[in-house]
Formats: sequence, C-alpha cells, structure tokens
Amino acid sequence: MILPRFELAEPRSISEACDILGRNAKSKVIAGGTDLLVNLKRKVITTEVLISLARIPELSTTRSSAAASVALGPMMTIAEVAESPLVKASFPALCQAAGKLGSSQIRNRATLGGNVCTARPAGDTIGPLIAYGAVAQIAGARGERTEPFGALFRGPGQTTIRPDELLTGVTLPRPAPNTGASYVKYTIRNAMEIALVSATSVVTVDRGVCQSAKIVLGAVAPTFVRCKVTEAFLVGKKITDDIAEEAGHLVIDACAPITDLRASADYRRTLVQVLVKRSLLEAAANAAN
Repeated sequence: MILPRFELAEPRSISEACDILGRNAKSKVIAGGTDLLVNLKRKVITTEVLISLARIPELSTTRSSAAASVALGPMMTIAEVAESPLVKASFPALCQAAGKLGSSQIRNRATLGGNVCTARPAGDTIGPLIAYGAVAQIAGARGERTEPFGALFRGPGQTTIRPDELLTGVTLPRPAPNTGASYVKYTIRNAMEIALVSATSVVTVDRGVCQSAKIVLGAVAPTFVRCKVTEAFLVGKKITDDIAEEAGHLVIDACAPITDLRASADYRRTLVQVLVKRSLLEAAANAAN
C-alpha cells in the first residue's frame, strides 16, 4: 500500500502547530505514526496536511516538581516511559503498561501522546494514567486548557480534544506515601498483542488497611471504566485474598464487554474477576514494601 499525497508541515513551536491546525480543517497531527501511517495507507483516514510534532522540543521533555507532580511530554516514546527512572519511582504501573505495549520496535517509535489520542479501549498506558489521576494539558488556537484523564475519553477513537487542538503534556500528581500499584493484562499471545482485558489498581495503605483505592479496567466497555463502587468497598479493609476476590466479583457490574473474534463477553467477565484480584494483591504487596 502506498501513502496518499499530502503536505508535510514541521512547526518549531506549539503556537505554530496550533496555528497550522486552526487554518487547515483537514489536517492531522503525527507523533510516532505507528497507527496513523497504517490508517493513511488503508485510506481509513485522509488528510491534506500532516503536522509533525518532532521538531518541538518541549513536547519531549519530562519536568518534575519535587513534591507535587511530574509532567511528561507527549512526544516521549513508549520505550522512554518504560525505562524512565523518574516514572518508575513514582508511577510503576505506567512503566509496567508501557513495557507491555507491542514490540520493542513499536515502543521505540510510538509515543505517549499517540497512545492516548488514539483512544483505544485496550490502550496500555491509559488505564494507569486514569488511575494515577493524570491531567491532560491541551492547547489550541483558542488558548490552553486542562482535562482530567477520567473525562478525556468519549468512545473508541474519540476524545474531548477538538480537531484544532493538540495534547501538549500529561501531568501526574505524585502518589501519597505507602501507595502501591499494579497493571496486568491478559492476551492470547505473549507479545505484540492488545489486551483482551486489562486492570490497573492503585492503593494506599496504612498499617495494612486500605485508605484509598483506584481500579481502572480496559477493553471491557467503549471507554475505560473506573470502578468506584468497588473502590469504596475496599476502603477501611485489609486487602486479603478473600477481599480481593470479592472485589473481583463486584467490578462485574461496571463492565459492558462485547463478543468478538478474540473472546466472548462472558469470557471477558471471567477475566475481569481474575485480573482485578491479581492486580489488587500485587498493588497491596507493593504498598507494603
């Protein structure tokens, strides 16, 4: 398959990129291009102007506030996210997820922003970002704004980022002390496979008792699912094997999985129970270390 003809724009600043976006209604933004180029070749999408973000240095940087937060550039490659000592120290579930995305070749090319904006219900980095309370920094011709990741996704391939806007940063608040996290996903193959189901758990414990919990599921609904009822159930309890198993049963009500060529809806519901239990036990063990 051959790429269609388009004009390539290479802005040197965020404001220049936003200006080009605002002037060209049929433009598309390219980061790593691992999804976009395939879809252009297949004519799933079309564009007259392709806007590369590769020459905007601030989109690739990581900034840290000593106590409050960490800001990740959307042009960081998935491999950089997976290997970052800063991310690994504060947000280990995000490192886990990044390390399980595709192949090493894909991870070296794909970007954090691209994985977010593609908005697949099985996207690896999105569940941890929601669970950690990430906030999207968004810029456009009309100015800058922020959007919590929990409200960013509208459906498969759909976000609240408008066509004339682009993602300029991902800010994550540092977790409280004694917080543990775990990202697990189930796939048919051991590598280069998207999740049939994924589960992210982030828990904070004090003397073995859960003080707060976040559970986010992927590939079980049109968008990622936050299991607030189950989170409330966990607060004030020790996350034992029995409690984690009960939590796995409770999350079923939050799911709306589909049946497709890869798995039935019933099979995905069973997977949810197993993966939530596993991720909760891992997160609680990590919090205790």
